[in-house]
Amino acid sequence: MAKRTSEQPLTASELIIKKLKETFDQNGNILKESNTTNIWLMSVAAIAFDPHKHTLPFQTTDDRIPTHYIRVILRTSDAQTGSNPYVDGSDFFLIVDESKQTADFVAEEESFDEAPQFHGGDIPSALSWLKTLTEPLLYLSIHDPFLTAAQRLSLNGHEDDYLTLDTIHTTIRQSKLNNPDD
Repeated sequence: MAKRTSEQPLTASELIIKKLKETFDQNGNILKESNTTNIWLMSVAAIAFDPHKHTLPFQTTDDRIPTHYIRVILRTSDAQTGSNPYVDGSDFFLIVDESKQTADFVAEEESFDEAPQFHGGDIPSALSWLKTLTEPLLYLSIHDPFLTAAQRLSLNGHEDDYLTLDTIHTTIRQSKLNNPDD
C-alpha cells in the first residue's frame, strides 16, 4: 500500500477505524499499574447502512440516518491474567463523512447503554459472529497493541496468543461444518 501523505484524506474505512480506536483503545499501563486493564479494538466488520434493510436496535431521539453498520470486538489484558482469551462484541452505527473527515456515532448514548450482543465468548466464536455481518474483516488485531512481544512473553508465558490467523480460519471453517445452519 502506498504511504499516505498528510494532504491525502482518510478513506471511510480509515475514518471508522480511527473513531473506534479513539473511543475504545485504553492503555492501562498494566506493567506498572497492576490493578488496571488494557482494552483494545480487536476486530471490526462494517457495511453500508441500508435503511430499507437495517433498523436501530434501540429507541432514540437522534433522527440522523447512519451511513455504516459496524460490528466490533474488544479484547483486554491485565497484569494478573495476561491477554484475556474471552472477548465482547457489539454493534454500532456511524455517520461517516469523508469530505469533512469525520466519523460519529448515531445515538451514542443509547448505543453504549446496551449490553454487548456477544459477551464473554472465545475468539474463534467471536470472529464467526463478526463475520455474520460481512467478510472480509475491516480490521483485526489479536495482540495487545500496548505491549511488545517480549512483554507479552513475560505476561502470558508465550509471545503469540495461542491462536494464529490460520488456526482461527480453520476453527471457523470447522464450526461452520459442525453448525451449517449458523
